[in-house]
Formats: sequence, structure tokens, C-alpha cells
Amino acid sequence: MMQNTAGISSIPDNLAEIAMDIDGEYESPTREEFYTNYPFFKYWDSNNNHRVLSPEGVNIYIHIPFCIQICDYCFYMKELIKSKKQVEEYVDFVCKEIKLASEKFGLSNRKVDSIYIGGGTPAVLTESQFKRLIGTLHKYHSIDKLEFCVEAEPGTFSRNKLEWYKESGVNRLSMGVQSFDDDVIRLSSRKHTAAQAVKAIKSAQDIGAFQINIDLLSGLAGETMVSWERSVETALQQEIDMLTIYKMKTYANTNFFKKGVHSKEIELPTQVQELVFMERALEKLVLANYELWSTFAFTKNRSQSKYAENTWRGQDLIAYGVSSFGKIGNMNYQNYNSTSLYYEKIKHGILPVYRSYALTYKDMIVKELLLCSRLASYRKKEFIEKFGIDQTRDSFWGFCC
Repeated sequence: MMQNTAGISSIPDNLAEIAMDIDGEYESPTREEFYTNYPFFKYWDSNNNHRVLSPEGVNIYIHIPFCIQICDYCFYMKELIKSKKQVEEYVDFVCKEIKLASEKFGLSNRKVDSIYIGGGTPAVLTESQFKRLIGTLHKYHSIDKLEFCVEAEPGTFSRNKLEWYKESGVNRLSMGVQSFDDDVIRLSSRKHTAAQAVKAIKSAQDIGAFQINIDLLSGLAGETMVSWERSVETALQQEIDMLTIYKMKTYANTNFFKKGVHSKEIELPTQVQELVFMERALEKLVLANYELWSTFAFTKNRSQSKYAENTWRGQDLIAYGVSSFGKIGNMNYQNYNSTSLYYEKIKHGILPVYRSYALTYKDMIVKELLLCSRLASYRKKEFIEKFGIDQTRDSFWGFCC
């Protein structure tokens, strides 16, 4: 053994005893500095200071579960409306939840970029109920110029209702028309007619305050090529801002699953038929000069859904109401899907979170590819800036998967 000249301790004569194998070559170890931070400070700059000083905006979703009928394809949490008091109580609790969440997470200083009220059927709210809800949002959130969208079922609102939507700042309507064929509408257990849907769209256009999106479902019971073409053509004749075409899926909690998959009481279009439906719709959309916005939404007049775009790109989503889904940071969460349990938590001053999921880095990458890559505006550069890796290279898939 040799004596350390600093007098600290003795070390082995033969350092090979503690040598490390690095890429096939033996190297003596070195004592590295004590790291307390990464990335290293020399890489920091002021390019993103604005993101610290002005935190990224948030988006808000409010779920209104009440419906005047239960559509046979619907898998969302919903309740048949029985009384004004039933809805009044629900609005009370949502307003209490807004206060709880804003105070707990310090949301009042974070600008709201979009609001989306969905359901269920949000149009069942009376004017006083709706304005009370919006007043509470303004009290506990920073709301100025933003996209404010409400789902609008054609049979549940009037011109008068549209006027007070406008007064409350609503500037976008997402109309769940689903079909313009009366036979297909009836087989879905919906109560409006194609004529009522056209009239509702015309009323909203006459007021002139709203961007309008129409939803069509391509696989409803009774759908034929003739009825499908009629629906697409009627939708295009309305000159709306955005047309969204969803593929109908028969979830296990729907009447279509019970009648069309389990008991075979009704016949649903096949996968092959649905592909042909979509091909025919695309032909008509191109001729009508609609542009691709996402893989299932088509737009005119540069209309877009800021709510969808913001949340797909990973902005925080604050969820209010029973069964609603939200995201804060890397935490996805869902509220209780039982109204009674939702009320019980709020009564005790507890946010009604039922379950959650912590997104890993891999989850964030997969989410980005799954949701953002279907946007026509999404570019490879955006992915690289966010994750520091090129998803088009072979090495990416080894890293990610």
C-alpha cells in the first residue's frame, strides 16, 4: 500500500481492482462533482421567461348531464330531466365546485382560453340558471376574450335562448344534429326533426354572433347511402363554419349495443359501409370547398375549435360537474360519475375527484402523436421543440416503445 500524500487515507496500489469496464476498455474511476440540478445552468436563457411571468392559460369544461330524452347511441353520463328544482340543485353544486377548485389551485390569475359547456343537454338550463353559472365563472376565473362554446341540441332552444347566450358571451355552437333524415333520427330515439334542425341553424345564423359546428354520426341505425348522402348534402347547404363527422361506436352502456350488438333487434351499418359513407362525404366536402382541420372535422372561413386544439396540445383543462374529465399539469382526473357522490364531496368542502392518472413522459409523447398529429396545422418542428427528439427517425421508436 502507498500512503496518500495529503494524509487523508491510504488507497490500493493496484487501482485496477476498482477499475470500471467502459465500452470494453478498463478505466480508473474519477470522483465527479455533486449534481443538484439538470439541465445544467449554462444552457439556460431568457427565451421562455414570459411563460414563467404569465402562466399558460387554462380551458374549462362544464358537464350538464340532463336530457329530455336518452339517445340510443349516447354513452356519456346523463339523467332524464324531471324538474326545474333538480337542475337548480345541480347548478348550486357546480357553482360551489368552481369556488373550491379556483381557491385550491390558484386559478383566478390564470387566463381562461376557452370554455366548453357540454352534456347531456346544456340547453335545458333556464336563463337564470345559465347566467348564474357564467357569473360564478367570472367571479373565480380570469375571463376576457375567449372561445365560448355550448353544445346545442336542435329541439331544445329558441331564438330567445340564443339571444341570452349571445349576451353571456357565447360565440360558438356545436350542434349535435347527427342526421338530417327523419327515419334515422327516430330510430335513434331523438325527438327533433330534420326541419327543426335546419330552423335552429338558421336562427343562430340570423343572430350572427356564433361560429357553428354541426356533428354528423356516420353509423346510426337505419342509415343507407341514400339517407347518408341526404344528411351530408343538407349539412353543406347550411353553409356552416365547421362540419364534424364522427364514426358511431356502440359502447356497452348504450341502447344501440343492447339492440344492435347483443340482441340483434336492429341492424347497424357495417365497418365496410361506414368507410364508404366517409368516402362519399369526403367527395362532397371537397366539392363544397371545405378544408381539412382534423381527421374528422372540416372547416370554412378558417373556423376552428380552440377548445379542442388547446386541450389536445396539452394545456390544462379544469373540469366542472359530475363525471367530467380534466387535466392539471401531468395529472389527468375525472369527477365522480354519481350525482349523489358528487354532491356529498362538495358538501364537505372536498373536490369531487373520483380517479386520476399521472402521465409519464412516454404517455405525453403518445398523446401528442395520437391527438395533435391529426390536426392539419400540426408540424414536426412543434413535436421536436416540445420533446427534443425527432419522431420520424428509427431511433425514436426504440426510445419510446
